[in-house]
Amino acid sequence: MTNLIMTDSSVERFEFQKALFAKGREQVQSQIAHLDEILFKVKASAVTVWVALMGWAFTSKNVLIVPLGGVVIIGFWLLEALFKGFQSRYIEISTKLMDIVNDRVALDRQFQERAFESGAVYPVALKLTEFDRLSLLGRGIVSPTVATPYLFLAFSNLLVWLAVK
Repeated sequence: MTNLIMTDSSVERFEFQKALFAKGREQVQSQIAHLDEILFKVKASAVTVWVALMGWAFTSKNVLIVPLGGVVIIGFWLLEALFKGFQSRYIEISTKLMDIVNDRVALDRQFQERAFESGAVYPVALKLTEFDRLSLLGRGIVSPTVATPYLFLAFSNLLVWLAVK
């Protein structure tokens, strides 16, 4: 190991980076929690709209309304998948930050050198291409926490279709 001479400016820069690291970690956790709230609201809205639509189909005895339930299911599924995909990206960032903190050897080295590894300081913004966004949407669509309720609604929609026919 080399003996590093720390200047006041490098110490100040490292202290600044430490503060930004902590703030970034807080922001990432805040984004995950905020997206959790959005996911819950989307799911609750989907169920509410679908139940209202099915109630309308039953009371009006109009079987042509039931297929609209499928459109509602698909629309809300895609919307929730989009948010779930973004949340999964923030969870990956959170995991990376925790790996940095939990890797004792790397953390000791970073404190000795007074420099964090690249990408660790305030990593809140998601730099995404359109392909990345599409990939996150795909991950959200197949996520069990997203897909299961919508598959249940789709099955229920089929049963309602058969019942009112």
